[in-house]
Amino acid sequence: MMNVMRRMQFLKKDNKKKRNGFTLLEMLIVVSIILILSSMAVPRFTSASKQAKVAKIQADLHVISNAAALYEIDNGKYPTTVAELATKTKDKQYLQAEPKLPDDSLYTIDAEGVVSGTYEGITYDSTSQKTEKQK
Repeated sequence: MMNVMRRMQFLKKDNKKKRNGFTLLEMLIVVSIILILSSMAVPRFTSASKQAKVAKIQADLHVISNAAALYEIDNGKYPTTVAELATKTKDKQYLQAEPKLPDDSLYTIDAEGVVSGTYEGITYDSTSQKTEKQK
């Protein structure tokens, strides 16, 4: 009787095939789900990048405008370039480094102390910090 039971257990084990790994169909399903999810996430990240660049521009405009106002108080006139604010003169330096727009172009200062910069065809300035399309 014991012999018969052992044989039956042995036969049951042989009938069950061991499965190691995943089938091709399972892998295709998983990959397609990942692609669908990533296609929804990527546009959100690109818009976040643009928003971060605009926020950096607005912060730079504020910092440069404040530094230019301090320069004007000390010297009686606004600087002609942002580089003047980053250059040490009379033992004073108004900016540690010259800020640049995300595309590495430079900010400008006019005679009234208005700081502006153009990035991707949009001009940002320190008076309104609103954007306007450049024509």
